[in-house]
Amino acid sequence: MRFKKSLNNNIALAEDAEGYEVIVIGTGVGFKKVKGQWIEREQIQKTFRIGSDDKYQRLEQFFNDIPLQVINVTDQIIEHGRNQIGKKLNDSILLTLADHIHFALDRFKSGVDVQNPLHWDIRNLYPVEYRIGAYAIELINEAFEVSLPSTEASSIALHFVNSQFDSGSMNQTIKITQMINDILDIMTDHFGMTLDQETTDFSRFVTHLRYFIVRQLNREVLSFKDQQFLYDVLSERYPSSFQCALKIKEEMEQQRGFAITPDEMVYLMIHIERVTSRSDTG
Repeated sequence: MRFKKSLNNNIALAEDAEGYEVIVIGTGVGFKKVKGQWIEREQIQKTFRIGSDDKYQRLEQFFNDIPLQVINVTDQIIEHGRNQIGKKLNDSILLTLADHIHFALDRFKSGVDVQNPLHWDIRNLYPVEYRIGAYAIELINEAFEVSLPSTEASSIALHFVNSQFDSGSMNQTIKITQMINDILDIMTDHFGMTLDQETTDFSRFVTHLRYFIVRQLNREVLSFKDQQFLYDVLSERYPSSFQCALKIKEEMEQQRGFAITPDEMVYLMIHIERVTSRSDTG
């Protein structure tokens, strides 16, 4: 990496071997260097390739605003989360999560307590991500000698949920979570039972619902061969799951403007049957 400009002692603008401008992070990478000077690989902790002047300006502002300690702690949390989830995460999570943590620390220092109304929903719907959030709170509290509330874990969890899917902004992830909870409420009421949220089937169903909702929001149509045949067979074989799927269809079309096709209904019936046939009445 060739040094171009210091943003602060630990962050610099540089040029990589392919000629792209990058922002590099590392202890002392921006300290007392001159343009064209080589930055040792051992100094570099993170790099961000810049695609446009606008992106550079936003990244420069971000790295000027967020302390290096926050970025480093965030990076530790992301690495832990990546190992727990076992999936590729969107690179932007470092920026969004570091910004969130920085703001949470500022709120704590100001004595402002912000509750997450979706705390219990997130904890139940995304148990793996919630455990990552709980780990993050312990790490943050120790690193910065603060006492962030345990409910903050659910907000951090949403960053990991959002980072696994190319489904839009954090606001959309919150919206999707609310809709998933609405669908589960319909199911609980229809079957008069408590769904077992510890099962693999439940986890798969939540993932299916997320993709189902994203398709609806993006107006994407799911289609496969022989869907009408499967629709007819499953509606007869699983009448209660079929009736529940119809209730979900009616509610989501009336309240959310969805247009749920027979193809989507087939998958809904299959997942509903799997989840409810293995749940205990409550």
